Parts: sequence; structure tokens; C-alpha cells
Amino acid sequence: MANIFDYFDWRGDLSIESDSFNDVDALILSRLSYCPFDGVVPTEIKDKITIYNTADKFFSSEENKDKILWEGDTDLLKYAANSPRFENMQLSGYVNIIEQEKQMQFSAVIIEISKDCHYISFRGTDNTIVGWQEDFNMYYMFPLPSQLMAVEYLEKAAKNIDGSFILGGHSKGGNLAVYASAFCSEEIQNRIIAVYNHDGPGFDGKSIEQSGFKAVKDKIHTYVPQSSIFGMMFEHEEDYTIVKSSQKGFLQHDIYSWEIKRNSLIPLNRMTNTSVFFDHTISQFVSDMSVEQRKEFIEGIFSLLENTDDKTFNEIVENWRKNSGVILKSIKNMDAKTRSLILSTLLNFIKCAKNNFSDINPLRKENRKPKIKKKKHK
Repeated sequence: MANIFDYFDWRGDLSIESDSFNDVDALILSRLSYCPFDGVVPTEIKDKITIYNTADKFFSSEENKDKILWEGDTDLLKYAANSPRFENMQLSGYVNIIEQEKQMQFSAVIIEISKDCHYISFRGTDNTIVGWQEDFNMYYMFPLPSQLMAVEYLEKAAKNIDGSFILGGHSKGGNLAVYASAFCSEEIQNRIIAVYNHDGPGFDGKSIEQSGFKAVKDKIHTYVPQSSIFGMMFEHEEDYTIVKSSQKGFLQHDIYSWEIKRNSLIPLNRMTNTSVFFDHTISQFVSDMSVEQRKEFIEGIFSLLENTDDKTFNEIVENWRKNSGVILKSIKNMDAKTRSLILSTLLNFIKCAKNNFSDINPLRKENRKPKIKKKKHK
């Protein structure tokens, strides 16, 4: 089935002026921030480089090619650089911050669509342990350091750039885009024309009741695949659109599996039972724990991973023999309270999964309907 690479063939020769900006363009620009542009794209907002020149500079170094994290991102940058629609868009303000102490991973880039409209693309989670821990910290911490950083980044961009903004991101990047739009000043909110959340998690119930979310609610475009797991986490104030993916289960989080028709994502009417199962299981699992228990459990799990001395999940997998021994030894050396909490929590998760697996009935309407509202398709 057709995906965003086919879109480059269909629309890549048409400028934004001749064929207006659409939802597939937004998906492409959201994903572009995953490219490791360190030393390639200027960090200063006023200094700019075209996507064409960015790709030329990026691929001139073998070291840069090895830094690409996810399959498909290499081709995305090449396609965009050789497309009249994207090649002359300019990049600036690139940041890539990983702070172990704050447990924060944050990266973003500004993309000039036209002189009076800029797209701020927030990167989702990379493969660093710090990045993944920050994601799990959502279960007990609000706001996250990266969410606060997203607001600062948007405010800095707004001070240095005239005109309107579109915000977007995939996975955690989508969450950051929504958060930044909801918690920036009213003056900046008025300059935001759209916010794109591509399978990014929502927020806790108290947060979405705040007025900032209501002010931008109608500007938010949230897309989740039919078996979404990450995008179903927590609550959403906005409606969402279910899109068709050619993959199954967790692999649907990969945007390169999302199916395209002309200049739009192919919509579906409902989620699969897989998505409902995980939504119910995780919701029940979290509700059974206090905030303090969630914090202790997450910190305990990631302390085990930190004992391996590896910084990324790729490194942990590559060194699995050594790391297995390190983790088992670390569990034995844990204090009894923490070890007991981790083991009992894992057993409780299995119990919740077992209960929900028995309860989910595809014929029952209430089990097919997620907690958040579904956008009606005309």
C-alpha cells in the first residue's frame, strides 16, 4: 500500500503555493526532527540552511549516516532534499539536549515553510535510556522537563520570527507540541494555526482541565493508527483521527507504515481490540498504584538499566550477555523493599493483562470505544 514515499512521487513536484500545505506534509515535517542534525543545521534561529543543502552536508559524512536511529529516516531526508516541494524549505534553531540529572531528552528544529509561516518540529523519544525514562516519568510527574523546555523553545522562536506557526511531532514529540501550544502565552497561541500530534500520548486529567488546552483544542490534529498503544496513553482534550497502518501491534507506531491516499492519511472508523486491550490494561494497572509507588517502580527499573553503564537500548541489546548478569546481580543487591515492589508490580501488570484479555469482547461496543473522542469523517 502507498505510504509517504509514494506521496513524494505524487505531490513532490508541486510547491506549497500551488498545492496548499496538508496533513501528509505535516507528518513529513514532524518526522524530519528525528534526523541527527548536530553540526549540520545551525543552532541559531536567524541562521538558516535549506533542506537540500542540509542533506548534502549531512550525507557527506559517513559518521552522520551511522547516527540515523530509525529505519526510513535516511530515505525521508533524501526524498525531501530532492523534492521541489521541500528542498528549499529552510532549517534553523536545531537543539539536541540530553541531561542525565534532569532525566530529560529534548530535540527540536524550526522549518520555514514560507516567509510568513514556520513549522516547529519536536523530536520523539530517541533510543537513549534517559529519553525512555522521561517517557515513563509521565506516570508520576507533571510537567516533565522536556515539556517545560518545549514552551521555552516556542517562546524563543516567537520572539525571533514573525508570522504564524504550525507545531508538530511524532510520539513524545506530538505530546510536546500540544503542551507547548497549551502553556505558551495567549499572544503566541493566537499565532498558532495548527498543532499536529502523530501518535503521541495525552496528559493527566487535571492538566487538560486547564484553560490553555481549551484555547487550542480546535487547532489540534491528532492521528493514531488502528492498533495505537502509545497514542492511547493518558487523556486527550481534542478529537482524534484513526489512520490505517500496514503493520500490526506495536509496529504501527512506525509512521512509514501509515497508508496514504493522494494528499491525506487513510482514515478508519474504529480501533482494533489490541489497542483497546492495552488501553484498558495500562489504565487499570496505573490506577491500582499510588503516585509514590509509580515513582519508586519506574526509578527501580531504570536503576537496573543504569547499572549496565550503557547509554542506549541498542548498546544494552548488543551487550546482552554481560548486561543480563549485571541486571540479575543488581536485583539481588537491591534493598528488600524496592525488590519486593518491582516484583509485585510486575505480577500485578500480568494479572491486569490476564483480566482484560478475558474481558475484551470484540462484539461489545463499550470495549471497542476508547476513552477519547473520535473525529467524525465526512
